[in-house]
Amino acid sequence: MKVYLLGAFICCSILAYSQNCPYKIIGQVRDMHTNQIIADARVSIQTKVIQTDSLGFFHFEDLCPGNLTLHCVPHFGCEPMDLEIQVPYNDLITFKVETHQVELDELLIEAYHFPRESQEKMTLKTNDISQIKGNTLGEQLIRFPGVTSLNTGSSIVKPVINGMHSNRLVVVNNGIRQEGQQWGSEHAPEIDPNLAGNLTVIQGASGLQYGTDAIGGVILVSPDELRYQKNTAGWIKLNGNSNGRGGGVSGLIAGSFTKSKKWAYRVHGTGRINGTQKAPDYWIKNTASNEYSYSAALGYKGEKFEMDVFYTKYSTNLGIFTGSHIGNLSDLNAAFAASTPKDTGSFTYQLENPKQLVQHDLSKIHLAYNWNKKIKTSLVYGYQFNLRQEYDLHKAYNDSIAALNLPAFELNLWTNSLELKTEIKHSNRFKSIFGVSGLEQSNAYSGRFFIPNFKKLQFGGYYLGTYENEKWLFDFGVRYDYSKLQVFIYDDNILTKPIRQFQNPSASAGVSRLLGHHWIVRLNLGTAWRPASINELYSNGLHHGAASIEIGDAQLKKEIVYNSQLGVQYKSHIAKVDLSVFYNYFDGYINLQPSLPPMLTIIGAFPVFRYVQSNVQITGLNGRVEIPIGKYVSYQFQGNFLFGTDLRSNQYLYGMPSNRISQRVRFSTARSGTRLNCFVELELLDVFKQKRYVPNSDYVSPPKGYDLLSAQAGISKKMNSGESLQVVLACSNLTNLSYRDYMNRFRYFTDELGRNWTIKVLVPFSITKKEQKL
Repeated sequence: MKVYLLGAFICCSILAYSQNCPYKIIGQVRDMHTNQIIADARVSIQTKVIQTDSLGFFHFEDLCPGNLTLHCVPHFGCEPMDLEIQVPYNDLITFKVETHQVELDELLIEAYHFPRESQEKMTLKTNDISQIKGNTLGEQLIRFPGVTSLNTGSSIVKPVINGMHSNRLVVVNNGIRQEGQQWGSEHAPEIDPNLAGNLTVIQGASGLQYGTDAIGGVILVSPDELRYQKNTAGWIKLNGNSNGRGGGVSGLIAGSFTKSKKWAYRVHGTGRINGTQKAPDYWIKNTASNEYSYSAALGYKGEKFEMDVFYTKYSTNLGIFTGSHIGNLSDLNAAFAASTPKDTGSFTYQLENPKQLVQHDLSKIHLAYNWNKKIKTSLVYGYQFNLRQEYDLHKAYNDSIAALNLPAFELNLWTNSLELKTEIKHSNRFKSIFGVSGLEQSNAYSGRFFIPNFKKLQFGGYYLGTYENEKWLFDFGVRYDYSKLQVFIYDDNILTKPIRQFQNPSASAGVSRLLGHHWIVRLNLGTAWRPASINELYSNGLHHGAASIEIGDAQLKKEIVYNSQLGVQYKSHIAKVDLSVFYNYFDGYINLQPSLPPMLTIIGAFPVFRYVQSNVQITGLNGRVEIPIGKYVSYQFQGNFLFGTDLRSNQYLYGMPSNRISQRVRFSTARSGTRLNCFVELELLDVFKQKRYVPNSDYVSPPKGYDLLSAQAGISKKMNSGESLQVVLACSNLTNLSYRDYMNRFRYFTDELGRNWTIKVLVPFSITKKEQKL
């Protein structure tokens, strides 16, 4: 009897387990209120338990037909939720769950992360940028040690790294080397910094990947990555300023497409207007400006193939201070000696002559293929067009021509660039990059002569390698470039086509060493070069925006630098310290220097500057120390000290920024872990008088030093999307100090800006598609 019962039990068990269970279900877990996907949620059905992936998806297989219950726990501290389903179920299951924040006792975990690069490399993140949005690119970058600014008047600001600017710096805009009329002191980068998600500065001659001209460093302006596999989100930024009674609006929207999350897009736009700006005691006549920019990007990201396209247009109208364009030598010398301009004007939004119109178009196509997990090849093509129109103060003598209001001078610059590179990850410790690049450029002018028409071809190839282990990092690279410049210029009414050819290698090697948990030491050695630029070789006439006559030298040779940089960083809960010293030796340094006396022309009297070449050395010390004072207060000290010497004449080098120190005290509740935070910051900038100059070598002696007080305060609230609503109120030159800066060419004629109140508002938003509940 027992045998029969045992046989019956086995048969029943076999029949039960042989039941047909071929079904499967696929679903996704989302937040009930925000529709955000929820990764790592715990989902169970019967005895099977899994976690959702990074996109919130889950799936179960080998299910039997019938009524089943899905059980989900979104994350720790949330109530579990159940969902009844009928198997088979052929549609995608959307499991909407309730989530909420869980407040735990505060636990602070500090880790001290060091960038492992051997060169001095600093990055300003999006959260930091949002507090200073609305400023120019040059103004944003001066928060880095070693970075100052070169101004022409009150509206043109360009960055200076360790005393070098213009064509000694390479600006990379979203992966494309920016090619505008950047050679002049008054040609600021034609970039809207509102689009930037990260600003990175690489100091020294280690930017081999970016070609010639990266003698002083590289500035990387990078937008945030496209939002693949993410919902639509964006922001709107509003800002207004009291000095100039101006304001602006900037907006961005980005996301991926509903039907294919592998495709993503981004659209951005900015508009800004400013009226006449004001020194502490008078209006700075004809300093109104307006600008707009917009951009669009589209990308595809698959398992192997990646592609994105990008287009941006930037346009600005700038008034040039009327008091810098003077009719005769007597008035010019009087302007040099005066403490206040002769004509101070009044407030207006109208732009008069002299003025400039600048437009820049940039297009990019990027293709990439991942051969496997270790090898990736990418191809980047860029097209750029730069238009510059300059309107003189003095109109043409012919009334009919003057009535046309044509620019006195126009430049058109076309640039095509191509780069192919392959990245190879040999192992977890050793990586390589092989690359080749080419550039074709042509320039055409009309109207008054300043620089001739030209064509430029440039080719280069490079290799970069990186090896690292737990303590050491070694990086090294070599590059070779060839540059050909053909000029079309008239000599005694005969068209000539001289050709200048330049070629040279570049190299860089560096090492960094971690010392315990708190210290890192870096050393980088390198050599870089650049060909003499078109303005240095052939300029001859009025440089309109700088209000000066500039004269080039067609016999100039290439400029080569030998660079060494030593840096040390310390990070702990006690303090953060960042110190670096550098030494640059230049073989053939090209410098624009005053050439007294001024010159009288048919359009006015102007100071004269000439390009000269010499062997020079530039040394410096940059440092920053940040000390926390309690939980909410911190103190920061930053100093930039720079020394330049002309070795041939054994005299001081002209045009070096003054030494300076800045001190900041900041109160912030960001460390409290709350969704609502605020900060207050007070900054004192001490700029010393530039005493390292040759007496009687300039039209006006360097101005005295100054102490500038600034302040800002802000509040931010973290939204459900994770982004923060921010409001910032700032004031520069809080004491309304009258001063002049040595690095502003217009210090010959006028003071810097007076007090300026600024308010900035950042409003993030997120758009989610509502899905029908089961």
